[in-house]
Amino acid sequence: MRHSLALPALCVSLCGCLCLCAAAAGCAHLATAQLARLSPGSEPDGLPDRAELATGQLVIHADFPLSEKHRMVRDLESLRLDVSQELGLPVSDEPIHLYLFQSPARYESFVASRFPAFPTRRAFFLQTDTTLSVFAPWQDRIAEDLRHETTHGYVHAVVPTVPLWLDEGISEYFELPRGEHGRHEDHIAQLAGRLLEGTWRIDLLRLESLQSAGELTQDHYAEAWLWVHWMLHSSPARRKVLQDYLADLRRDGQTAPLSVRLTHLDGPQVECEEKVRAHLSSLAPL
Repeated sequence: MRHSLALPALCVSLCGCLCLCAAAAGCAHLATAQLARLSPGSEPDGLPDRAELATGQLVIHADFPLSEKHRMVRDLESLRLDVSQELGLPVSDEPIHLYLFQSPARYESFVASRFPAFPTRRAFFLQTDTTLSVFAPWQDRIAEDLRHETTHGYVHAVVPTVPLWLDEGISEYFELPRGEHGRHEDHIAQLAGRLLEGTWRIDLLRLESLQSAGELTQDHYAEAWLWVHWMLHSSPARRKVLQDYLADLRRDGQTAPLSVRLTHLDGPQVECEEKVRAHLSSLAPL
């Protein structure tokens, strides 16, 4: 799961993360003054600045040697085209800065110093009026975390304002390796189990009502992923609804929500949600 925040001049997504505009879940509101302190330096809690490489839309800063031929770097480059093609979005030339810390301790020191109000997260995405940035430590789940947070960057480079639930659902979808085709086994198992227990139900209107990443639970992340997977994999018409919605958001952030568009295609909300439940059942027979 992840962490995210949205402000007029600031958007942050936290991994492990949440999306702020959240790699666990949640949202934080940062003072613009804090951003002035984000500059490379040699102090213990400074930004990584030992190595820098530019590739595609990414500018990667690391405090350890990193080759542009590293498979993770190539994976993130490929992700740019995957996001564009799946979501029907143009690619952007706006740089996304990735700051990679050699150790979790270095990263945690940096976050504690620069963003003391942040909850503990494995990684996070930050958007201001002028920059898109990802911050993460080098650890076992670095590839997953960077796919998630960089997806936020690729999307926000062309669609600056995305509803919280959809922003996270899209990034949960693309955090998986390419060969998984967006199939998130952890989310499938969780949602299937919760349905069997009778402790959770599909509810898009509830997702759309969420305003703060701090409200997001693991169920919300999983359900957001499920709606995205359903729209992208169940029919060309539903895929087009999602793509058209994102295109409209580029032009007008106040466009009609997805729930309205989907009911026009699939009938009343209860019928639409039953179709999503059937999609989950097809992924993990209940």
